[in-house]
Amino acid sequence: MNSFSLMRHFDHHDPTPHKVVLIVDDAPEILSLNKLILELEGLTVFTSRNSREAFAILSEINRPDLILVDMQMDNETGIDFLETLEERMPEIVDRVPIVFLTAMSDVPKSRACGFIRKAIDNDEFVAQVNRFIEMGARKPRSLH
Repeated sequence: MNSFSLMRHFDHHDPTPHKVVLIVDDAPEILSLNKLILELEGLTVFTSRNSREAFAILSEINRPDLILVDMQMDNETGIDFLETLEERMPEIVDRVPIVFLTAMSDVPKSRACGFIRKAIDNDEFVAQVNRFIEMGARKPRSLH
């Protein structure tokens, strides 16, 4: 992100509610960096280092607009997280885009709506996050 990109964030006043993103990743430095990048874009970001923390956050907040999940964490995979989420909170899986963060070029088949490769530049990361949020905005929002 160049200095011009950073400056537009401080001058931008958006009257619409902030979009909410949950990031699940066991690497604190990646969590901090991704949180900063997305907050500079005006998003509200919650972070968790494991599924236990993620479920605690999900039980406290309104449904997020996007969930980003590290594909390979120390004690679980993104697939494990998604399967548990499907069992415990199926309405989230049905209505919120879930996207894997990975260094792999491909991910196993799942109910995730896609993946974002790690180590891409910040502007590309933000563009992909926004694309997935828009995808989720087209999903039904009713819990009925």
